[in-house]
Amino acid sequence: MQRIGFVLKRAEEKAVTLGEEISRFLVRSGKDVLLETSCEDLAAGWNAKTSDHICDDSDLLVVLGGDGTLLRAASLLNCKPTPILGVNLGRVGFIAETSPHEAIPELRSVMEGSAILVKRILLQVTLPDGTTTRVLNDAVIHWGGIARIIDLGIRVGRAREIDLRADGLIVSTPIGSSAYSYAAHGPLVHPDIEAVLLTPICPYAGLKRPLLVPPDVETDLILKKGEELMLTLDGRTTVPLNQGDTIRVQRAPLPFVMVKSGNRDYFDVLKEKLGLL
Repeated sequence: MQRIGFVLKRAEEKAVTLGEEISRFLVRSGKDVLLETSCEDLAAGWNAKTSDHICDDSDLLVVLGGDGTLLRAASLLNCKPTPILGVNLGRVGFIAETSPHEAIPELRSVMEGSAILVKRILLQVTLPDGTTTRVLNDAVIHWGGIARIIDLGIRVGRAREIDLRADGLIVSTPIGSSAYSYAAHGPLVHPDIEAVLLTPICPYAGLKRPLLVPPDVETDLILKKGEELMLTLDGRTTVPLNQGDTIRVQRAPLPFVMVKSGNRDYFDVLKEKLGLL
């Protein structure tokens, strides 16, 4: 891996300071450092170049921030599954699980070929206008205004349609099962399991419990009744919806590849972040 790109939470001073320290290590190691064009003012001090396509131009992406920054990095993936090393500077750190003092040792492991790389599924969401987008955590159908009942139809592949009357629906990856879905009483799904999790929000009728479906089967969500409906993608982007719209969810053509911490496993993270086990 020769070209190392950075995505950082620019408003976080620790991200800038740590990024500069890591970039010095990389330059001493003979690596090329790339930054997003929005960080052009840092390039000279980091001995780096800027790129409009940071994921496509990098062999590895170092993400400095919290899970929100990592979700933004995942949204930048385009033509190739660039591996991502997430360094947690936030409060949660379910996805970005490497601590700041572990960042350089983990990078050494990557360069030596001894790092643990794992693949996680991304979901591809096809919007009513035919455009597609990807999510790493979840896509949520909900009211844009005051909470009201939404009528949805859920069709998994060629199976018969399942009805749902609820305040909304969360469609999540196993990674996203520990986020909004968990708050809505959905199960925790180990990230090694490849599946799509459908978690109703305050269900009234129809599907009253979470449903786990295979990721390679297309799942259609049909909006039967409701006004001022919204679709929120990874907590970042909100798309207005209309009655009669259909949203399709399936496995994205690219996986999300991340550097797995060698110092903690999934159950360590659950204990640390949720106080479980």
